[in-house]
Amino acid sequence: MGYELHITRAADVMDSEEHAIAFDEWITFARARPVLREDGYLDLAHIGRQPLFTWISPGGGAVCFHWDAGQVTLSGAHASGVDRTALADLAAELAANLVGDDGEHYAGSLGPSDAEH
Repeated sequence: MGYELHITRAADVMDSEEHAIAFDEWITFARARPVLREDGYLDLAHIGRQPLFTWISPGGGAVCFHWDAGQVTLSGAHASGVDRTALADLAAELAANLVGDDGEHYAGSLGPSDAEH
């Protein structure tokens, strides 16, 4: 598995379940955003089939989103041409943070999110 980013309401990704984004909340949010396209499913052994959403960065890079354990995982977010500021803005719309596997936080166009608990 490659390096991933996460949309979480926790300050640390490992605490996402304690400050969870509910599955139904994520699905409602994602389906209401024209920038996110429902693009098939991902089968996860521990929770089953999850809808997969794709976002195309203004620079042309594709990022895949799926929900797991109270957070949304983003694959492909470190590809060339991906606007991580726009991804952080999307996270802020969900009252959440954009956090990398190593714990780094990405700020949106309005600065750091206040979603940390």
